Amino acid sequence: MVLVSKAEKRAIYFYLLKEGVIVVRKDAYLPEHQGVEKVSNLKVMMIVKSLKSQGFVSEVFNWQWAYYAVTDKGVAFLAKALGKYKFYF
Repeated sequence: MVLVSKAEKRAIYFYLLKEGVIVVRKDAYLPEHQGVEKVSNLKVMMIVKSLKSQGFVSEVFNWQWAYYAVTDKGVAFLAKALGKYKFYF
């Protein structure tokens, strides 16, 4: 079981909503994900795996890399989930 903080989950959701896609290397020992700063690759793998099981992202797996694209249902979910948080830019 992997414990993911609210800030890390928010960062992953924000990245997905902003980019629409995310690429995850199948390597649980990477200290940090290449796209989402300050979040370990394992945590990104687990969050995206959960989103995939709920039908919010679609997956294509090739040569130890997983490519996830957000579905229409996923866009609505991410916007609603991020609506609870306040962003300061």
